Parts: sequence; C-alpha cells; structure tokens
Amino acid sequence: MESQSISSILSPQTTETAKKANDVLGKDDFLKMLTAQMRYQNPLEPMKDQEFIGQMTQFSSLEQLQNLNETMTTSSQWNMLLSQTINNTMATSLIGKTVTADASVTAVSSERTSPINFNSAGFALSGVVSIFDAEGTIVRTIPLSQLQGGEHSISWNGKDNNGNDLAAGNYGYSVDLRDPQGNAVSAAGFNKGLVTGVDYIDGQAYLLIEGGMIPLASVRTVSGG
Repeated sequence: MESQSISSILSPQTTETAKKANDVLGKDDFLKMLTAQMRYQNPLEPMKDQEFIGQMTQFSSLEQLQNLNETMTTSSQWNMLLSQTINNTMATSLIGKTVTADASVTAVSSERTSPINFNSAGFALSGVVSIFDAEGTIVRTIPLSQLQGGEHSISWNGKDNNGNDLAAGNYGYSVDLRDPQGNAVSAAGFNKGLVTGVDYIDGQAYLLIEGGMIPLASVRTVSGG
C-alpha cells in the first residue's frame, strides 16, 4: 500500500487552506493537516517519533504565540482606553486653574489677543517672532532686539503684516534669536492662562485657556483653584 500525499487526500477547501499556509497558517489549519497526515499515513511506515514530536512542537509553539498575541492585543486596547479615560477626567479637574504649558500658541478673539511667551537660553542681540496660521503660512513677523536670557512676553495687536485684522482663532509661532556673533540662541515658546473649558478631538483632551487651545500632555505646571 502506497502512502498518499496530503495534497491528494484533503478536501478542496482544506487544500485551498494549505495553499494559503505561507500567508496565514492558523492553529486550526495546522491541526487539520496533522490529523489528515496521521489518518492517511502508510501503516507499514508510520510517522517517525522525531518527525511527530517536531510537528507537535510546531503546533504547540504556534498556539502559544497566537494566544499570546491575542492577549497582548486585548491588554493594549484596555490600557489605551484606561489611559484615555484618566486623561479626560484629569482635564476637567483643571477647569478654573492656571496652567503653564510647553505650547507655542497664541489666540486672537474679538475681545483680546493673547501674548506671545517664550524662554531665551541667553542674551540675544536680535531676533524675530514668526506667527503662522493653521496652514503654516506666516501672517505676521515681529522683530526683537536686546533680550536678556529668561522668560519674555511679547504683546501684539492681532493684525497681519499688512495691518489687517486676523480672523479669530489659534495661531502658532516660532522664535528665532541670535547672539552678537550671529549664532542661534535657543528659545522655547510656552503658554500660560486660566483653563476655561475642555475640548475633545479624536479622543484627546485639549484645554481651552486664555491663550488658546493646548493639548493636556503639554501642561507642566498647575496653580490656583
């Protein structure tokens, strides 16, 4: 009695599964193939112990890896959901408090324009603040000179370079400072204001403050309230 090949004895559906094994081989597919091989093996030449043990080891490893992957995926999803819930709860608790955040954001409204705040790492002989809109287009530049190291707050009137009033909303800004030799001086923008509310965008919490809208993750100090 000659031993039949696995491909000749499996059903069309199982054969198709075997053909796709190189792409995705699940533990059920592996078990079906192993069972078929044992069922139709040549009784005069049964599977050798080493071969059988090797295939069972492969099946066991496959099952463990698949179960581990499912567990890690579920755990990751729960951790993400828990983290998001904690952040959202924390955000609402900051309403009425004054926060300082590492965010280069200024806001224009019908009532006021928030200042531009930044830290300078050292003395700057000259510099420029570039204010840009949501598309990244620079709408206003403000020249700077003779700045000592430390915190600075620059007031502006909410107008563009042509003297036109800018639309209400948030604007980003960057600060470029130069020392007497023309070398760059490190500068980092920050935002400080009273939290008046919370907005949620794509599941992430953003604080509404006098200086615009800032992500919760950028907050570095909280005071008052």
